[in-house]
Amino acid sequence: MNRTLFTLVLIVNLLFSFSVQSKAAEEGIRGVWIPAPRFTSVLHTYQGVKDFVQSMDELNMNSVFLVSYAETKTVFKSKVLTNYSTYKTPEECYLLTDYIKDYQSPTNDPVRDLIDEAHKYNIKVFFWFEYGFMGEGRPIGKENPILAKNPHWLGINNLQEPANYNNHDYYFNAYNPAVQNFMIELIEEAITLYPDIDGVQGDDRLPAMPRNSGYDVYTVSLYQSQHNGTLPPTDYNNQEWVNWRLEILNTFARKLHAKVKNKNPDIMVSFAPNPYPWCEEKLMQDWPQWCKDGKCDLLAVQCYRYSADSYRLTLSEVLSYLDKNNPKQLFAPGIILMEGGNSNMTPELLETQLRINRELGVAGEIFFYNEGINIPSFKNVLKKAYSKKLSFPLK
Repeated sequence: MNRTLFTLVLIVNLLFSFSVQSKAAEEGIRGVWIPAPRFTSVLHTYQGVKDFVQSMDELNMNSVFLVSYAETKTVFKSKVLTNYSTYKTPEECYLLTDYIKDYQSPTNDPVRDLIDEAHKYNIKVFFWFEYGFMGEGRPIGKENPILAKNPHWLGINNLQEPANYNNHDYYFNAYNPAVQNFMIELIEEAITLYPDIDGVQGDDRLPAMPRNSGYDVYTVSLYQSQHNGTLPPTDYNNQEWVNWRLEILNTFARKLHAKVKNKNPDIMVSFAPNPYPWCEEKLMQDWPQWCKDGKCDLLAVQCYRYSADSYRLTLSEVLSYLDKNNPKQLFAPGIILMEGGNSNMTPELLETQLRINRELGVAGEIFFYNEGINIPSFKNVLKKAYSKKLSFPLK
């Protein structure tokens, strides 16, 4: 190669490298979760919607993760949920019914308004299906509208009791195709009703199932059909039994991704699980595999920690799994600002966690939850950290 050609190639490479670095420097996720309307008033009034979006814009934030399925109800009027439950009309299963009696806007639809207002400021909106495969945070009674219509959907553990995590979160049987189809139909319905939504998200309950689950009639029969009539091991930590059940949930993650992309290839599929391997040991979530399969457009691991050292350790472990499975994975850690209306975060710790993110090469984060960004001391930290607008990185 002569000197002139070598110089030209060198210049092109340098320009390409500079272009890539500049683009990376201009992109980052700055998001916030909006929980059920009993925790926040964002969707209660049209003015509330506009004020929220305005505050997001003022803080240079660029993404919202809106609760869309929680407490056995949806944030949109769902025919799918009505069909799969004892609700008689979509209005009965509408999550906002008790909160928007006087809501008035050109659309009279808070969700439509949130998407429209957010898009004016280039803020992405994701539908967050919070409850996922969980039925309720307490033992699921026969009065549960979904269980009443589908009593065979109840998850069962090794003690032949309702499957639950930590005697708190009680689940429908995520290994049952009927339960899986219900969730996929619900997500497809949301995309159909709001075709300009930017993404959908499952969390530590989607896909998920308590570790000691799978001892219901359907799942036992399925296992037997694939194992020459042999019953599942009584030890729910038996590795073959664990792997068999994990593959069912991993297959669901692949199917969900495919179904969403079939509806609209531009809609992102996001998952917000707990840190690995804890999430697999407790809730059968194998998110490194989802990333390896390329079925997670955005990973948002809940790195909820209340000390700098534990946060750095947790984030470092997450990044190590990403390096092994998908180094190009789009990722933003979840940072907790509030929980149940209270906050154990401090502005000093928040500033430290943001600094740790940048030190470890992480360009953004998602906060739980939106009321926290209204706390003056937290808002001051964010104003300092988010001094300019960044584009939301697209997969």
